Amino acid sequence: MLESVLRKMVSAAGVFIGLGYVLPNIATVVMLNYFVSQYPIESLGNIYMISGIILFIIASILLMTVGVIIVIGGFQYFIGKVPREAMFLGILLSSFYLLCLGMGSSLIQIQQHLSLPLLMMIAGSVLVMASTAVYVAPSPRFKVVGSLIGITGGVLLAIAIHNSEILELVFDAQAPPWNVPFPGPFMSIAILEGFALILGSVTALINSIARSREKPVTYVFLSIVALVYGIGVFIGSLILSFSFLNLVWKAPWELALYGQPQWVVNTVIFWVASLGMLEIGGIILVLSSCVGFIFATTQFSRP
Repeated sequence: MLESVLRKMVSAAGVFIGLGYVLPNIATVVMLNYFVSQYPIESLGNIYMISGIILFIIASILLMTVGVIIVIGGFQYFIGKVPREAMFLGILLSSFYLLCLGMGSSLIQIQQHLSLPLLMMIAGSVLVMASTAVYVAPSPRFKVVGSLIGITGGVLLAIAIHNSEILELVFDAQAPPWNVPFPGPFMSIAILEGFALILGSVTALINSIARSREKPVTYVFLSIVALVYGIGVFIGSLILSFSFLNLVWKAPWELALYGQPQWVVNTVIFWVASLGMLEIGGIILVLSSCVGFIFATTQFSRP
């Protein structure tokens, strides 16, 4: 009974978070395309900016694809099938997504300085891709090695995400700047997103070495990851929604949307509405983590 409830809650959270990766990024792609059109190709700095924004557009499309995969995986998990192929493909595309973000940010900042966090993001995403390829090998030793590589990549990404500005590089370069506190790459509060990445890698290591009677430990770690990310994605998307609403409210007389075409304001309104998917998904994910802790406790108590 408890396992069935947990399965339904995780599936629902996956569907909402997947849609939350797809819908807001439609608005992101629209706005980034609009910003590209504002830069004439007349200087090397503008060329670097355009190239970086194009990589951001590619990254947003990749995250939309990841969202579709998560939605499909959520439906598969609901009917009782563990979506291993979807998980593998989703992790690879997510790593490619982070790689595009790191390279795009580096191009935008190339005339200033290449910050260490951006280099760590590029290196970390490559390590996570490599760890995923090694982890899916049938040998237990390969799984352990893949997990260790993943932990290294997760630590690098956690540090990079916490210390990097990504979409701010584009939106704050406009006149006037947007001054919006964008969350981390996966729409969660940056520091919590970093912890979730590290804990996810540790969970993969524990799952690869745990015996059948020790599997409840994996459930506990998965619940911790869900709790940390769920809180982060709920708060991160909520803060971003209120920040956008502030811009829309003051659009007739000041701030970034003043004097912009009406379709730009409508795109931001759509952005705010679509972030509601992530907020709902975050709440369900937190609730499912609580049920996961209870389920793990029942598994520990079995003889």
